[in-house]
Amino acid sequence: MNVEPLREVAGKVAIVTGAGRGLGKGTAEALAAAGIHVVVSDILPQVKETFAGIKDKHPDNKGYAEITDVSDEGQVKQLVEGAVKKLGRLDIMVNNAGMHLHEGLVADMPKETVDKLFAVNFYGEFFGCKYAARQMMKQKSGSIINLGSYGGKVGFPGYSAYCASKGAVHTFTTALAREMAPFKVNVNAICPGLAASDMHWSFMKAESKDRGITFEELQQEELRTIPLGRYGEGRDSAGAILWLASESGSYVTGQLININGGLYFA
Repeated sequence: MNVEPLREVAGKVAIVTGAGRGLGKGTAEALAAAGIHVVVSDILPQVKETFAGIKDKHPDNKGYAEITDVSDEGQVKQLVEGAVKKLGRLDIMVNNAGMHLHEGLVADMPKETVDKLFAVNFYGEFFGCKYAARQMMKQKSGSIINLGSYGGKVGFPGYSAYCASKGAVHTFTTALAREMAPFKVNVNAICPGLAASDMHWSFMKAESKDRGITFEELQQEELRTIPLGRYGEGRDSAGAILWLASESGSYVTGQLININGGLYFA
């Protein structure tokens, strides 16, 4: 049996939000290397550099970069509809953009902190799903991948609002998967664990300060908890996304897929 058609993704069109750095950047680069035309977006202007690097390595890539605040529904609508207008379709929507804040105890937390986290981590993904779903329902094809989190499954003291926002993404993903199944669109969430990203480094800096240990000491402590012995990278997320977006992953929907080196299994 020739398995190549089951894995073929070259020529597809993808949007990756939060692609200015970290896991999103690594994901976009890996998708482009597989021949996917990648529209990269971020609120950070450095997303332009992300695509410049992609274009330099893959001159035939028809994607582009766009600065987008995912908490603004109008901007997300423009991002998705603009990509479809320029590239003709949308096959893969990766709702990767996210943020965290140093929250502290729930007893001391202002509502504004919760609102800000949900604006990006939940509504940002909701808006991406909303407008991708409209296009994919017309096509009767496509794959939506949301970014969940280890924290959304476990919950960590001092980061309750962040964890709650990711938990909301998890439940939303399974509900949307049921809605989109009649249109032959699969919807899943990938749940990274401890990642080599600016977001995780900022978590660690705050924790190491609170505990009175060095960043390096905390890093070694964390690595000992990961059976595979390293932090996650964008290419790890991209491996799952490429599978879900290909024919070989088309029967997988509504799943919360751990990509965490064995850190957590449930």
